[in-house]
Amino acid sequence: MNFLQNKDYRIMLENFSYLSVLKVFNIGFRFILVAYLVRVLGTDLYGLLTWSDSIIQFFLMFINFGFNVYAAKYIVDNRNDKSVINEVVSSIYIIKTVLFLTSFLILLITAIFDPIAQNLGLLYLMLVMGIGEVMFPIWFFQGIEKLKIATIIVFISRLFIVVATFLFVNNPEDIFLYVGFIVISNIIMGVLGVYAIKKYYDIEFYFVKFKVLLKYFNAALMFFFGRFLLLVFNFGTIFLIGVYATMDDVTGFDIASKIVMLTVIPFEMLQQAVFPTISRTMDKKLLTKLVFFSLGAGLILMVLIHLFSSQLVLLFGGEELLKYTSTLEFLSLLSPIISVTFILGSCGLVAFGFFKEYNFSLLFSSIVYIVIVLFLYLIDEITFWNLIYLRVFSDFVLVSIRAFYSIKRKVLFQKNSI
Repeated sequence: MNFLQNKDYRIMLENFSYLSVLKVFNIGFRFILVAYLVRVLGTDLYGLLTWSDSIIQFFLMFINFGFNVYAAKYIVDNRNDKSVINEVVSSIYIIKTVLFLTSFLILLITAIFDPIAQNLGLLYLMLVMGIGEVMFPIWFFQGIEKLKIATIIVFISRLFIVVATFLFVNNPEDIFLYVGFIVISNIIMGVLGVYAIKKYYDIEFYFVKFKVLLKYFNAALMFFFGRFLLLVFNFGTIFLIGVYATMDDVTGFDIASKIVMLTVIPFEMLQQAVFPTISRTMDKKLLTKLVFFSLGAGLILMVLIHLFSSQLVLLFGGEELLKYTSTLEFLSLLSPIISVTFILGSCGLVAFGFFKEYNFSLLFSSIVYIVIVLFLYLIDEITFWNLIYLRVFSDFVLVSIRAFYSIKRKVLFQKNSI
């Protein structure tokens, strides 16, 4: 009862509830599709789809430019100033639109590499998903701590993909049709998002002066670099497996990593729900409790993955992928690591204003990953399992740096100053 009587806790509970529903729909639909597509497209073609998506994710991160992390705090800090909110929203939409258009040129330039050139048509079609990245303002809904509308929009768009896929994607030749459905879904999500903030929050869009755009661009720049490099851990691993191993290995890694990522979704939702409240209250005691809770729950989930690894791979990938059970077991180490990483990142360093430390953790751990990859290349040891080991090690480096700075900057294990 004391928990429910606290306004901040009620807001967190409400946001967490809507985020839970949102993620259940989003992730649940995704796993339904994975289990279906692996069997319809085959492991090799599904691996190609996953490999292509690993490339497009870098472009989507480029389009987002770190605003999903940084813009939410802008909204939190200025939620009562309508003119600033309008300026922030208009600036972000303009910057994202320019980055989206630039992405097509960058993709064309990268076609000098054979693997990309051979699948350029598929990649260009997938890049159109960026329209949704430009338009859907999840950062706005998070900042105002009103996630009900975002949940409804995501549900509608994801339901469309599932229904359309089951109705029309029935053989390997339908791979482009499936990608087309993803693109349409993202456009639906983006259009509804813009409509919602215009109708319900009376946001006014206008052309912003270049000087103002440059201010927001520069403020988000380090967040972009950090988030962009962080993609190396997962999608860079998928890309390298596709180049140095086989598309079957890509499928095996993707299934295993998706299962592990499913276990960390609650902690991602938790940090998104709690972030605005901690940004306002600077509640260090609450943050410390969340870190210990995330670590303990993550360890329990890791054990559960080990106990049911074979059954999980069989469920989502089929008998053909049972040989990747050991891959899932090793990747389960990521459950407690990433769980704590989420909380220490946004709710710790970002919420308390330590942006440089947050970005440094992303930058340094990504550099470690890249340096080790280059070393493995020089000694001709880029193998499937070495990439798996590196994937886990890099995340361990990331959480260690965030823990170090959280303690050093007296964010953790400290009493509130008020």
